[in-house]
Amino acid sequence: MSDAQMLEVRVSRKLLLVLTLVGLLFVLAAVEIGFLHALLGAEFGQDKPVLKWLFVAFSLLIGGAISVNCFIYLIVPPVMLRVTRDKISFGTGFRYNLYDIPANLLTTVETVKQESALEVNGKKAIVEGGTAFQFKMVPEIPAQLTTSAGIQYQGYCLTISSTYADLGSKDIVGPVKSILGKK
Repeated sequence: MSDAQMLEVRVSRKLLLVLTLVGLLFVLAAVEIGFLHALLGAEFGQDKPVLKWLFVAFSLLIGGAISVNCFIYLIVPPVMLRVTRDKISFGTGFRYNLYDIPANLLTTVETVKQESALEVNGKKAIVEGGTAFQFKMVPEIPAQLTTSAGIQYQGYCLTISSTYADLGSKDIVGPVKSILGKK
């Protein structure tokens, strides 16, 4: 299938790099507290060794899992959204397993606006929040699904967050309308 007939939106590599570094920060903290003692000294945590070693184990396991998973995704980012003439697929569950909805059930696709988390002089800017796909309310498709990070599907409305996506909303809306022949 040619690129003109299909659009793929993947998880942003910038976000994956940041999450990989956060996971490595946890691992580094665990190694420092448990073994190196270069920054904090050997006496750190000696008054409560059980708590110290629980933190070390937790940080190694969770930080290691985060960094390994995000590093793998950094090499091959998972598909958040795939649009073809026949279907619209989006990631569900922990591993972005694609769920298909027939494309003829799509009613509208548009940019979602939201308030910025940053406040300057008591004012919050309106920023791009992502892309929303509204589907017909029919029994053939579920009203909601458990989705992957950066994706929300509730009330027959699919939202792709611009924070997680590698494409901006304007780079999604136009091609989707073109592929599906929508106005």
